[in-house]
Amino acid sequence: MPLFSWTSALATGVQLIDDDHHVLIDRLNVVLEALSQGRANAMISTALNDLVTYTQEHFAREESEMQRINYSGIDAHKAEHAQLIKQVNDLKAQLDAGSKIDRMALYNFLTRWLKNHILHVDMKLAQALRESLTH
Repeated sequence: MPLFSWTSALATGVQLIDDDHHVLIDRLNVVLEALSQGRANAMISTALNDLVTYTQEHFAREESEMQRINYSGIDAHKAEHAQLIKQVNDLKAQLDAGSKIDRMALYNFLTRWLKNHILHVDMKLAQALRESLTH
């Protein structure tokens, strides 16, 4: 059973974004599983790296769409993307250095961030993308 499950509440209605979110959830679940099973830092770091790599690809696609429609919230949305990447890269650096991390805090941070970002930030973008099709 996945540790973070897709629900219809997370559907933005924009295929490009929803497809990416499904992949993000799959990659996130690899990280969450490694955390919950007490895996070594190196395994968690590798899983985080895969998550960050795909997340950056997803963010680039979203940001391209924002530019395409001249999205008014682009600066705040991009800033949130950049902040997440920095936070995860900082955590990954701690893992790579052999530092002990609070695994539950990381678990909670990642799951809350993704859910909140989709529900509160990506939903606004999706609405703007849908509206751009009707204008």
